[in-house]
Amino acid sequence: MGNKKVNKETGLAFSFILQFSINMILPILSLTALGYYIDTKVGTSFLVIVGFFLGALTGATTIYKMSRVMIKKDELSPTYPVVDTKTNKKKEEASDNDQSTSETK
Repeated sequence: MGNKKVNKETGLAFSFILQFSINMILPILSLTALGYYIDTKVGTSFLVIVGFFLGALTGATTIYKMSRVMIKKDELSPTYPVVDTKTNKKKEEASDNDQSTSETK
């Protein structure tokens, strides 16, 4: 039963990576190609660079918006944040001990 959950999470992770890759590469390639095309028609040589950076900016903006939506959905899930209570208690005790030793010094 647990193996199916791991496979589902792995599949979701790969789909997010693929989605981010496509959303970054596609605007860069298309706007660079558009800049090259306009450069050949007009006779300039700088629009390829402008197209590349506009594509990178567009891709980064798209990825930022997508990740914000994913984070918001994750925050609304009933299991957010996933915290191991045993580990969390040990960390709290360690931080309390650190604070008490620093106060006594």
